[in-house]
Amino acid sequence: MVVRLIYFYASLLVALSWSCSESPLRQARRAAEKTGNAEMVHVAKHYADQPERLEAATFLLENLSGHGTYTFDLVNSTESVADYSLYRPEITGSNYRTVLDSLGLTVRYRSESDAEAMTAEYLIRNIDQAFEARERYPWARHYSDTVFLRYVLPYRIDAEELTDWRAFFRARYEPMIDTLAEPRTVRRVARLIIRDIKKQFGFHPEALMLKPAFTPEEAFACGRGECNSVANIYVLALRAMGIAATKDVIPVWGTSDGGHVETVYFDEEGNPVMLDTGEWLAAQPPKIYRVEFARQSEPNVFDGLYYRDVTAEYVATSAPTVAFDSLADATTGEWAALAVFSNERWRPVVLGRETGLPQQYAFREIGRGILYLPVLTDGQSVRPAGRPFRLDPRGNLQYHEPDTDRLVTIDLTSLLLPKDLETLDAGRLYVAYWTPKGWQRVDAEVCRSVSAMDGKPVYTVAGVPDGGIYCLFDKHSGRTYHRRIFRNGQGTARRF
Repeated sequence: MVVRLIYFYASLLVALSWSCSESPLRQARRAAEKTGNAEMVHVAKHYADQPERLEAATFLLENLSGHGTYTFDLVNSTESVADYSLYRPEITGSNYRTVLDSLGLTVRYRSESDAEAMTAEYLIRNIDQAFEARERYPWARHYSDTVFLRYVLPYRIDAEELTDWRAFFRARYEPMIDTLAEPRTVRRVARLIIRDIKKQFGFHPEALMLKPAFTPEEAFACGRGECNSVANIYVLALRAMGIAATKDVIPVWGTSDGGHVETVYFDEEGNPVMLDTGEWLAAQPPKIYRVEFARQSEPNVFDGLYYRDVTAEYVATSAPTVAFDSLADATTGEWAALAVFSNERWRPVVLGRETGLPQQYAFREIGRGILYLPVLTDGQSVRPAGRPFRLDPRGNLQYHEPDTDRLVTIDLTSLLLPKDLETLDAGRLYVAYWTPKGWQRVDAEVCRSVSAMDGKPVYTVAGVPDGGIYCLFDKHSGRTYHRRIFRNGQGTARRF
């Protein structure tokens, strides 16, 4: 009886041991099978006896779907792909069409899903190269497994075409780093790489922007890109040398136009370090998202599956509950959101959550010092749904509503460009104030006078409802004059 019990428990321990050892492999196989790509099962099998790399493979396989390449081919009149690259120093965003016309070529876009197009050979090579960097470079050995998986291992950062970018950058930077004096820390190695890339590739307003990301070869061949493409190259180069890196995205500024993409890498302790010094934060971002390879659960207005909210890592934030005039219509895919004024229109930047209270929505970690407008959005359009408010530096909501019973005169001079102060035709401009129905034009004309103190031109407008938010428009074009909205600060226009 004792012998039988011993045999039973021994068999049970063996079975449990096999179960535990097989569990990671089964998890990897399940992830591979879910991609629908038969080759991915070979990746799981390849690492069956390598626990760390099997875990890495599982992480990539579980998040493979949703990633892919978006690019284009140049085709001739017979739809044949031409052996010609637009990524040359002399070709810009403004002249590429002329170049193509002269060659009889057109752009044909194409996209590929990683789940469908990924090969086992490519994924295995990427995993092996990532681990080789971790083992080879002393500055890369300090990262936790989590940081390594999220910011060194991934084989892509955007929708770029997949190339052997790790080998490309390793061949370039290993010889340079060999000449770097000790200590070879993450920051010192990163700065060396960053300095070199800045010499080869940088931001330019005339950059060709036909696809979201360049390959390293294309970037170094043409020498210029927009901020997202530039950030991509930094990230890939840093990852190739074992340095954890990704992009932090500011989709819309709070007090300026447009947005920004910034490279961020991580030091030995896993703390984020911005590539630049951070002066760009002065434009007060309402939201900052970190690009991840793994899908995120928090919804955002940009439908970004791989954005993680890191706003609070950079700026002071608040989580206000805001009253709306009306409810979002969930049946039409409408969301309650807060918008900021950017590029002459209201752009939604953060989605709200229902609170259980009538027409009350809660917002998580939004930047302070910014003017927000409650809106309802379906992702394409917005409609105003509440009173605009400024979230002040202490997190208080300061509402801005025009008082039509109290009319004031506002000095507009500070809004004008210095080059226009002497020659501007005041009759071309008019002031409007914001109402729930949109911009309402002020009846009074903009007037020009001369300062009694220094003889310089002064531009004012009278009969403006106090306490609101305002915009200066050009009568002829209908465009905003300075692209920003402003408020009345003791009789003087002050921009938000």
